[in-house]
Amino acid sequence: MNVNQQQKTRSRRRGFTLLEVVIALGLMGLLVGMIFRVARSSMQLSQVVVEEQNATMERNAFFNLLKSHFEQIPGNAVMRLESYDSRSGAISRMLFTLTFQNVPMSFNWGDTPMTAEAVELATVEQRDGFVDVVLRFYDEEILEDSDSTGADDIEPVAEITLLEDLWMCDCEVVDGRTLEYLTDWDNNGQLPLQVKFYCRFDPTADIVQQTFWVVPKQNPEVIMRQIMQQNPGGPQVAPDGTGGGGNIPSIEIGRPNTGGDSGRGRTNGPGSGGRRPGGGSPPSGIPGGGR
Repeated sequence: MNVNQQQKTRSRRRGFTLLEVVIALGLMGLLVGMIFRVARSSMQLSQVVVEEQNATMERNAFFNLLKSHFEQIPGNAVMRLESYDSRSGAISRMLFTLTFQNVPMSFNWGDTPMTAEAVELATVEQRDGFVDVVLRFYDEEILEDSDSTGADDIEPVAEITLLEDLWMCDCEVVDGRTLEYLTDWDNNGQLPLQVKFYCRFDPTADIVQQTFWVVPKQNPEVIMRQIMQQNPGGPQVAPDGTGGGGNIPSIEIGRPNTGGDSGRGRTNGPGSGGRRPGGGSPPSGIPGGGR
């Protein structure tokens, strides 16, 4: 009897009870669930980081494009800024249209090379209340300047969205004469000193300010007008076909006339007696000028 009881006790010690099995399975399930949660959180975090990096690169590319554009504006460029208030429900925000003309810009649209006569940088409000920044290309001049009267009813030949889903994007210019901040600019004869952009990418984000200097350059039309005023008749052409570059005086450098040169047909330099104006001997370094 004692032997049987000892064998039963040993067999009981070798196995697991149902409660122990249930507890073990529960702990294993919790461990597996925690592992999956950590893995999913890591994947979500990496995705958020990638999205933030892409958004930052896109914004930096946008501002670099504006910087390069403002640095290359020619002297005869025409710029116009129009700002207007847009109200969507209880939200009121400012939208703008910044137009450039006489700014050479080439682009490819549908594998077709094109040249834009005018370019517009504008903000467009979406249905969800956010703002997109678009770039429009025109193959005709739309602003009035010294060469064209412009037309406001021309449709753009191409439109590109540069930034999407901005909460706010405003534009101001600084007048170089009065140093005032203006939200409208329509001075065809002068470019502003600075162009400022105020962007808020999220409703809770801080405002990002970017300032671009408009480098002053000489207007090529003014240069040509000055050249024509200085030479209204244009280049003179001789009957034999020579000329056209103006009369270039011939210059001869010689020794001052001395006694040994008398009677050889040489003429004295400026002044009397072969002396330079103001008296004194010629400086050294000129042929025949002494030491």
